[in-house]
Amino acid sequence: MDKELFKRDPRDFALSLVEDGVVDPMLMLHAALNWLSTDEVRDMLDANELSPRFAYDEEEDEDLV
Repeated sequence: MDKELFKRDPRDFALSLVEDGVVDPMLMLHAALNWLSTDEVRDMLDANELSPRFAYDEEEDEDLV
């Protein structure tokens, strides 16, 4: 394990654990989501346009026709 990378950039360290097959991606996802508060998860989803307000709604699209 790269202790320098962990010290310098823990996000990259976590990604490298997944990319190198040391940790299962779902395990890392669960660890991150369990660590964050519900507000932080909500903000993260919104910032990445994954919250319901960014969901494509076919009914809204039909109203435009």
